[in-house]
Amino acid sequence: MSLGRVLRAVPPSFADSAGAACAVGARVAHDLGLAAWFGGATMGAVSVNAATREVEEHTQRLRVADAAWFRWAPVVAVAAVAHFAGAAALPRLSSAGTRRAGPPPLAAVRTALSIGAVLATAETGWSGRRVVAAGDVPVATAVQPIADTPIEVARAQRRLRVAQWLVPAFTAGIAVVNAVQQEADRRGRLLAGVPAS
Repeated sequence: MSLGRVLRAVPPSFADSAGAACAVGARVAHDLGLAAWFGGATMGAVSVNAATREVEEHTQRLRVADAAWFRWAPVVAVAAVAHFAGAAALPRLSSAGTRRAGPPPLAAVRTALSIGAVLATAETGWSGRRVVAAGDVPVATAVQPIADTPIEVARAQRRLRVAQWLVPAFTAGIAVVNAVQQEADRRGRLLAGVPAS
């Protein structure tokens, strides 16, 4: 039996259901990946890095922050990959065939924000590694030096202090652009006479 006959034998309802399931999976990966990326970065900047101040010994504060971020690194990598995989799959899986990358300006903004989020995430990892590589040096927090902090470590901490906020800023921007695009798609379907989901 030829492949064409096999495909024609598949009930339309089954094909529609399979396509819908794939689209839902892509949407879940896209949204949860972005949520984890944004949420983890925000929690880390607000809580993990700042909370190291509570460690009484100044030279042990970096060790505590490193332990937390070391456990989070694989999760954020999976989250980012899931988000981009979902973003790449969604246009092809749209059941209505109406989901677009968006007007050129909107697509360009999304691309710029995505690149910024990736670069900022890489910067936090790179600067964090430089800070931790110095060993047990005295610091105020994971991202704030004191007078006794070595110059190179203090410089890396200042970079890290900026980058830690860029990640949630860029990922929040992606979420905003996605919301604008979804609303534009919804209005476009209504104007075309397609019921909004």
